[in-house]
Amino acid sequence: MAARKNPNSALPRREQLMAEHLRATPLAKLFPKIEQLRIEMVFSEPDGRLPPPSPQLRTLFPAAPAFFRFACPCADCDGIFDLTDAITALVGNGTGKKASVSVEGRLMCQGTRFRDHAVLQAPCPMALSYKLHAEAHRPA
Repeated sequence: MAARKNPNSALPRREQLMAEHLRATPLAKLFPKIEQLRIEMVFSEPDGRLPPPSPQLRTLFPAAPAFFRFACPCADCDGIFDLTDAITALVGNGTGKKASVSVEGRLMCQGTRFRDHAVLQAPCPMALSYKLHAEAHRPA
């Protein structure tokens, strides 16, 4: 039997993510060689019962906060997708050698959803396919 959980518990998690985003170090300070970082996110549900959430595209420039954790697009889910390690590896392995580098990957949501607005919790089946593209500063 699934445990009971407050149906509004996803809201504090999203508020926490927004607060962390506002306090994040600028991209230029964390990755000084990067001129632009593009994050493409496409969400899907493996069983395809529901229409997928809209794809998202984030383009970050040097002044943008270097924050790479995103709330699951399902409003009733408390999960997050953390791309920090993938972006750190992309920038660390690629910049300096090339003007631009890219990588693709996939993550599964580890959060909990509420089915049909019930108080019973269920694992979130949402998957994220992502493409990351970083461009280094060009020599003047």
